[in-house]
Amino acid sequence: MIFGPRVGHEALFDEICKSIELDRKLKTLLQNVIKQYQLPQPAKIFIEPEVLMRALNDPVFADDLTELQKLYDSWFTDQKGKR
Repeated sequence: MIFGPRVGHEALFDEICKSIELDRKLKTLLQNVIKQYQLPQPAKIFIEPEVLMRALNDPVFADDLTELQKLYDSWFTDQKGKR
């Protein structure tokens, strides 16, 4: 079925994006990070800080540093800003 429901890793990624209310711009940014690093399990971007840290240090994402840093901080730092 061509237009059936999405399943698997991409569906999980989509569901997480929806549940945390990511806007289209941030979701696209994350998809670009996933594509750049060829992550076979896209949802891992939400639980593995190394992925966003790598993107923060990659010149490919220089124009997106502010957004990536905000995501990293909100997901992977505690209230005191420690990692």
